[in-house]
Amino acid sequence: MRYSVIAKGITPAQVEVEIRKLGITDFKPARLLGQFFCELSEEKVRALSAVSGIVLKPIKDYKAEQVLSEVAPVESLSDVFYLLRSYFNPPLTGTGLTVAVLDSGIRKTHQSLRSKVVYEANFTDSPTADDVFGHGTQVAFIIAGGMHAIGEKAGVSPSASIMNIKVINDDGIGSDEGIVMGIERVCGLAEQARKNGLWITDDLYPNIINLSLGGEDDGDADNPVRAACRKASTEYGLDVIAAAGNSGPKMTTVMLPACDPEVIAVGAVETNGELAIWEKSSRGPTVQGETKPDFVIWGTDLEMASHQKDDEYLVKSGTSFAAPMLSGLAGLLWESGRRAYGEAWVFSWREAKKLAPYFSTKPQDAPVNKDNVYGFGLPAMGSMLGQVSQTDSTTQQGTEVFPMFMMMAMMASMVGA
Repeated sequence: MRYSVIAKGITPAQVEVEIRKLGITDFKPARLLGQFFCELSEEKVRALSAVSGIVLKPIKDYKAEQVLSEVAPVESLSDVFYLLRSYFNPPLTGTGLTVAVLDSGIRKTHQSLRSKVVYEANFTDSPTADDVFGHGTQVAFIIAGGMHAIGEKAGVSPSASIMNIKVINDDGIGSDEGIVMGIERVCGLAEQARKNGLWITDDLYPNIINLSLGGEDDGDADNPVRAACRKASTEYGLDVIAAAGNSGPKMTTVMLPACDPEVIAVGAVETNGELAIWEKSSRGPTVQGETKPDFVIWGTDLEMASHQKDDEYLVKSGTSFAAPMLSGLAGLLWESGRRAYGEAWVFSWREAKKLAPYFSTKPQDAPVNKDNVYGFGLPAMGSMLGQVSQTDSTTQQGTEVFPMFMMMAMMASMVGA
């Protein structure tokens, strides 16, 4: 049986020594994340389990979920975000953002995704990084669908760059091993970019990992994917954004890895302007009692690029498409802040989450505090304008927090939140 051997309390080098002691040489290392993957007999499982500082986990499968809609889109994503971007002069486009899409591959020849993919790798048993299953192309479009002509269909941040990290095979299945190796590659790219002195806005400097996939939450904090996501966030400074899942309205259905406290879990609301939670959007709490999701955003009847033809579009619903919307929105927020405060100003959802109650909105009948249906709510709030005017922008806190508040409020005024 294949296992993940995880370093917990000792160094990855020490774990590797213990593996080699057992005569195992055909292991696959994810050294940056402190994990190794290999086939283990029962005898070797017992031997490694006896070593203090090592955790063993059998490999599990994951799926990319989606719901194909049979109705016309309620509201065009392209039109909504065109208005939002056009509020600024020149219009925002999300330039400088790079999102690593860990999914089923991408049809990079699609007319809306040409020149968007700046890097690709395949960690599945499928022959290429192309999208045969039909999921990653849609996720990539939501983030960075291109606009080459006025009126063309576009995603949230059409000038953002995409890293195509294929971890879901052509049958729609992934594994702990493939996903962790994908996260390892993105962390390695971020580390290499830093060492090479690249600006954080460089195309080859990943800023966000988008995981529109999931497995059942078993309450295991040592799950290989959860452990990898935590390291990517806390040690490599990457925002890790994941779909909450499509298993609602039942409670305690938030998927793994969205269930992890370090991962930003995104649920879906109906795309009709009323902030009604989508019935199938997964609810918390997690098995460990964590309040999830963290945010909700539009996720139903959205028009997006098809993986089958270069000029074809289709309509889908799901938290798989709410998550990349939040990923793409980071590009607009970040670009606006850089214009006002210089290239050193950085936006991340990981930091913004600490202030989420001040810029998120919910229906009037929803709990005021973070809850297990809406989380903090939709990240936009017109009433923030009043608080922005009271922020002292001459202090250090003001120069870092004020633009975040300001942008959230201005965007809220455009989308009517």
